[in-house]
Amino acid sequence: MELQEVQHVQQSFAGVFARKADLAERFYVHLFTRLPEARGMFHGNFVKQKAMLMAMIAACVRNLDDPRTLAELSSQLHQAHTHLQLGARESEAAKRALIAALRDVLGPALDPETETAWTSAINQVAGAMIRH
Repeated sequence: MELQEVQHVQQSFAGVFARKADLAERFYVHLFTRLPEARGMFHGNFVKQKAMLMAMIAACVRNLDDPRTLAELSSQLHQAHTHLQLGARESEAAKRALIAALRDVLGPALDPETETAWTSAINQVAGAMIRH
């Protein structure tokens, strides 16, 4: 990622974090719309799942400029999801769901440049997650 992209993501994250519950809710709405069978992957405390999602997003955003830490976070994501045997279809659905949720939460603040930066960040983390 370019430094300017990292800055766009990190600067816009304040607006995201202020509405983290909304972002998590919108992410899962979009994910289940794109991939209805994903509902069966989630059992137990869904509030906890949403909190873990937001904690991981926050950690990744904080470390976008630290490739080593970002790789470690991607590895953790991979390990946490290995039992689900996720493939390219599921990964693409999750990436698209997150971008759609960001559009919902940030509205006009998610200008094209910032959306491109978020897409780059999401692809970087997802790509590293798949490579593990």
